[in-house]
Amino acid sequence: MADKAAENANEAFQTAKLTSYWLELAGLPEALEYADLIHLNQELDPAIIPHTEDMCFLNPIIHEIRYGSINEFIEHSGCRGILDIACGYSPRGLLFAEKGYHYVGADLPVVAEQLNQVVSELGLAGLDYVGADATNYASLRKAADLLEGPICIVVEGLGMYLNAAEAEMLRLNIARLLSERPGSSFVTTDPGNGYLFHAVITSVYPPQRTMMTFGELFEMYNWASDGGITYETAKRPLEEDLKLFREAGMDVTAVPLLPEGHELRCFQALPEEAVASLKKAIGQRLLFTATAFQKDNAESAGTEAEPCFSLSADVADGVLHAGIRGRLDSLTAPSLLRCFEEHRSEISAVEIDLSETRFVSSAGNRSFYLIRKELGSEESLTLSGANETVAKLIADDGIISHLQ
Repeated sequence: MADKAAENANEAFQTAKLTSYWLELAGLPEALEYADLIHLNQELDPAIIPHTEDMCFLNPIIHEIRYGSINEFIEHSGCRGILDIACGYSPRGLLFAEKGYHYVGADLPVVAEQLNQVVSELGLAGLDYVGADATNYASLRKAADLLEGPICIVVEGLGMYLNAAEAEMLRLNIARLLSERPGSSFVTTDPGNGYLFHAVITSVYPPQRTMMTFGELFEMYNWASDGGITYETAKRPLEEDLKLFREAGMDVTAVPLLPEGHELRCFQALPEEAVASLKKAIGQRLLFTATAFQKDNAESAGTEAEPCFSLSADVADGVLHAGIRGRLDSLTAPSLLRCFEEHRSEISAVEIDLSETRFVSSAGNRSFYLIRKELGSEESLTLSGANETVAKLIADDGIISHLQ
């Protein structure tokens, strides 16, 4: 049964299926198999698929390059355990489990539940999915604990969905996991996504089509993310991102996307001059890797235990009074929405006490927005008691402006 509260709190839920869709269009064998196993074409909401010729041509190329470069790194990392954070419906798990690796995909509980059902039907060993939040260290640690020895931590395509605070927390969580697993490694293409878009578009299209196509591509990704992708941000110096990873405590470097001579299926559909240009593009240093943790920055990763989440609620005089303890993130925000729906017929206003709240993610802010939208006015939702950090998280997100 679909968990509507979880889906509503996490608007990127449906877009998590697009990676599998684009890789299926690219013709990757494991993607074709995986799409069939998860009934992708029956369950994917047609409204989220960009049907223009350009998008259906460019996205399979972009995703094959990104997916292939990470897979290539994993195979040469020496790690037999893989933790794929925000894995979505990527066929990577199927590919590596069949090769004898132990793959753990960490994503929203609603995604993990569906994929574990598929795994159960397959009877395939070495393939697990765990409900987790990228900003929630405890949930990531729970997923990592399923793996033995050094692990390869993967992040592909998540960056565009995170605000600045969430991105920082993800970096700190990864650094902490690396510090606890000697010999482990981390790989991501996210900081170089804009450069990759640019490289693909300019390789396959003439200059007069480039800017128009950029606009369409960025519009597609901004629809599903926080709207922060522009031509300017896409070309931001990668050194800025390298610095952020280093400040989190990682020894990070940028390496070529794919080794020289690596062939891709997408090359078969392109003219020779486009293939030559694209091969040059994927030789750029757009793959971020980290294989060690800087011990002198250990404090930055944080070791403080988070309080367990709890939600108190009572109704008086048509007002739902709720108190949130701990974190309100993609794992816990659905509980607030379920509570609101349970009492909806009795209430005309909601007051939420945030005095014991430690963190509010974009999913938490979205739950506030959905409650306010349902109630019909900004004044009908009151948020109070937030400490300075939580108040800033809510204000910076921009989705809610009424905070006491």
